[in-house]
Order: sequence, then C-alpha cells, then structure tokens
Amino acid sequence: MSYYYYVDTDVLDNLSVVRKVYGSSPNDHGPDMAFVKGGGWTDLEVASPFKVDFHDEVVEMTDGAAVHADDIGGLRFNTDSVNVSNPLLNPVETVGKRFAWFYTYYDCKVVFRNMRKDLPLSLDGYLTDEQQALFFKGGNPPHGWNGIEMYCLLNDINRRFAEWYADAMYLILGDIYKSYCSDAQCHIIDYRKSGFMDGLSKEAMLVMEPEQFAARMEETVPESGLPELFQEYAKEMEAAYAEEISLLDRFPYAFVYSMSMPGRYIGGNAPDFIDGIPVWKVDGYRLLYDDVVMEAEFRKANLWAFLLTFAAIALLLQVFSKMFARR
Repeated sequence: MSYYYYVDTDVLDNLSVVRKVYGSSPNDHGPDMAFVKGGGWTDLEVASPFKVDFHDEVVEMTDGAAVHADDIGGLRFNTDSVNVSNPLLNPVETVGKRFAWFYTYYDCKVVFRNMRKDLPLSLDGYLTDEQQALFFKGGNPPHGWNGIEMYCLLNDINRRFAEWYADAMYLILGDIYKSYCSDAQCHIIDYRKSGFMDGLSKEAMLVMEPEQFAARMEETVPESGLPELFQEYAKEMEAAYAEEISLLDRFPYAFVYSMSMPGRYIGGNAPDFIDGIPVWKVDGYRLLYDDVVMEAEFRKANLWAFLLTFAAIALLLQVFSKMFARR
C-alpha cells in the first residue's frame, strides 16, 4: 500500500510561509493527517476535492492541514520525536530575496537528505550504481533500447531490489533475536539462512514479524528454541522491531511538493508543473540513491521602479529640450 500527500508551499513577499498539506481519505489510500498535528497546524476543510498525479497513480485529495510560519527554516511538520529522524518530514529549507531595481528575485532551496547510510544492508552488492540511478532517480536509460528491452531491464532490477529488501528484513529480525540468543542459536541464524528462505516468497518476507520469524526458523531447524525465546522476550523484541522497521516503513510514502513565490518562475530544477506552478515528487525510494534537492527562482517586476525610471527619463528629455530650445 502507498500513501500519497500533496504539499503546497506559498512564500509571501516578507518571506513568511503558508504551507498546506493534503491527503486522501484514511479509508482509501492512506492514514490520516496525524503527522501534521500540533506546532501551529490546523485542520483544513477541503470543500472541493482535487486530483494529483503521483506518476504511479492519480489520487484524489480529500483531507488537509495548514500552518503559517514567519520563517521557513523553523517550519516543521511535527515536533514528535518519532518523526525527527525521517528525512521525508524534515527537509532543510531556505528562501532568499534580493533587489535589482527593476526586479526583485526570490529563490528557494529544499534538501531532503538521503537514507543510504541508515540502511541495515548496503544496496551495492545487489545493484550497480547505474542501476540504482535508473531505478530510484530516473537516470539515463541505455541508449537505443526499445520498450521491451527496458521492461526486461527494469524487471530484473526490481527482482534484485526485492531480494535486497528480503535480505534486509532477515538481517533486522536476526539481529533482534541474537540479542537474546545463545551461541548455538546465533550460529543457526547466521548459517541457516538459505534453508530459511527456501520456498519462501519475497512478499512473505517483506511483512514478516518477530513471532513469524521464530515459527519459520523452527520449521527449518526443529528445536531451534526461537519460539520459546520470543515468548520470553516478546515485548522487548516487538519494540526493537518497531524501531528497526521504521526506516523501511518510509518507502510507501510519496509527496508531491509545489512551490509558489511572488512573481513568475524563471528557473530551477522542477521536473513538472501544475497550473504553471513548479512541482517535485519526493519519496523514500528516491532517497535511497542520493539527496533530493528542490531549487526554484522567481522574479517579480517592481512597477514603481519602471514608473520612476520613465518619469526620470521624461524629465531629462524635457530639460534637454528646453536647453536646446534656448540655444
């Protein structure tokens, strides 16, 4: 299941910020707006639900929350400690403003830090750098390949990624148990992985929990003792599992960001636009390869500067005309 959110950010002339976050119904595609509660956030009534294209799915936004902050640097989705380490909810955001007589320029930069160093298992042994760039960030596809060849390539990459995910889950669950295991039980976890995985679908591994891990290990290695170990330390293991799995739980969340500033968008790295407003998509998969950086520059015409300039030119022309008339 995937969870989709649309984040609308409006930077005002004084560089204060109005941010609105929209989501789909909790009974449809995702959870409620709990991650934007507190810290000045208020519920936002969505009188007319609207649809947003998330590339993999078009989702109708039905719920919302809004906040107004004096400084974008102090803007937070949630002060909850659970979300502090989540890069999807804690980007580094800066905005600037500079005056150039005829125009005032506004610029913004938003950086979502990547999650590579936080992964329980490196991706490098499963996917090459080129494959990761293509799969996670839409890197350049092989030149001259047709659709069938691209499908086969992406299908193979997806298979390798699913293998990584399953291995990462095994590593997480194994490490949780090894905190309470005897040396013999640790040896079973370290060296009986192939038997454990034999005949087990990748999908089953992706949603496996500590109790299921023990039951599966008992099937593979009778009298492993892991089910009894779980019964004794169930509370501690489930707490450790919830903490460890929080990183992998970020993958289903997808955000489309839009950025509005005074004037007109004149440059940046926005890959798409909605009604002329630049938008970016950010999700956990993109952060597996590198930082996601949003950059945009807007330009607002200073009408008073044009009027003053024209008035000054007109005055100079009038003075010169009188001088030449006297001559």
